[in-house]
Amino acid sequence: MDLDTQCIPLGHILTYFNISQKPDLGLDVVEGDGASRASHLNELMKASMGLDHNKLFMNVGIDLSDGSVAGRYMSTRQVLGLVEQTMTAIKMPYLGLFIGNIMSVSHHGMAGLAAVTQPTLKDCAETVARFCRELFPPLEMSVHIDGELSWFTIEENISLAPYTHYFIELNSVSFYNIVSDLVGRDPELMPIRVEFAYPEPKWGHIYRRYFHCPVKFNCPQNRIIRKNPSVEYELPLANRLLAMTAEKTLFQRIPTRAMRFLPLKLRHFLLRSYGALPSLEAAASELGMSGRTMRRKLAESGTTYQQELDVIRERFARGYFARGGSSVAELAQLLEFSTPSAFSKAFKRWTGETPSEYVVRSKGKTITDNSVD
Repeated sequence: MDLDTQCIPLGHILTYFNISQKPDLGLDVVEGDGASRASHLNELMKASMGLDHNKLFMNVGIDLSDGSVAGRYMSTRQVLGLVEQTMTAIKMPYLGLFIGNIMSVSHHGMAGLAAVTQPTLKDCAETVARFCRELFPPLEMSVHIDGELSWFTIEENISLAPYTHYFIELNSVSFYNIVSDLVGRDPELMPIRVEFAYPEPKWGHIYRRYFHCPVKFNCPQNRIIRKNPSVEYELPLANRLLAMTAEKTLFQRIPTRAMRFLPLKLRHFLLRSYGALPSLEAAASELGMSGRTMRRKLAESGTTYQQELDVIRERFARGYFARGGSSVAELAQLLEFSTPSAFSKAFKRWTGETPSEYVVRSKGKTITDNSVD
């Protein structure tokens, strides 16, 4: 997948441009601070007066005049073009935070309904992550549990610069609010910390208005962290039949094509293979093709097996450091590098920093085995 791959459903993106039209799904019980969101919505509507949505889309090559949406897709480059136009017109650098706060469960339509009717908070988070893979594949969301903590991560599958912060802000605030509403803002179940992988922006102080917990920047990953017991919290609207029906309706209304792209399918397979990363031939067999066919199809998509493997290895490495890991030797073994030195060289190629430099900057601590840097 590259910037021009047409894999983002147009219907999903239009949700964010029709934010004043919230569908009535009968979810008032988990809509949270309605007054605050209404105030933000009114402010956004005033700020966006004069914006011609049809013209915004036309400027990135999408004609909305005939009203057709089903079966139409956008590229990442086109979505970035929409964000650029909107940010320029509204002149609100923290627009991602602002819109994310407005987006209640009902704004997400059938996707929101399918998420909040899952049995537990963990199931809800995993559903959100799965929908993201289909509806907005430039981002990857995932759920992790380790000891007493659990966390929800949001990472880029493809660079969204210079608007990375916009997409991370929007999705982080939206998910934070969904969780807060579901647990009734019970302090024992609320997120205890939110971390961002980028430097604190000029509007960093505004983050504290939206996240009612400590916020940190320059961390290894973008993640919302909770105490582990909260993930098994039983949701008040749990209804498996309703969840299944909502998901079926969602994908009937908004057909997706993300998982047709081999690089994305391969990444998801590799993510499930942590601790025993497969060879190209083994991965190809699991995905129903020969190694030769996989090489050809990846080349047609502008990538290679090694490049995709490195993407996943980097993601695992960041996750390891985020969890407090500090041994380069251990991490090199986990990621199946021949030596710690080989891992350190690869890590610097991926991030521009040695493991020691990266951990000191993001965690304020030193790592062991730093002689291999």
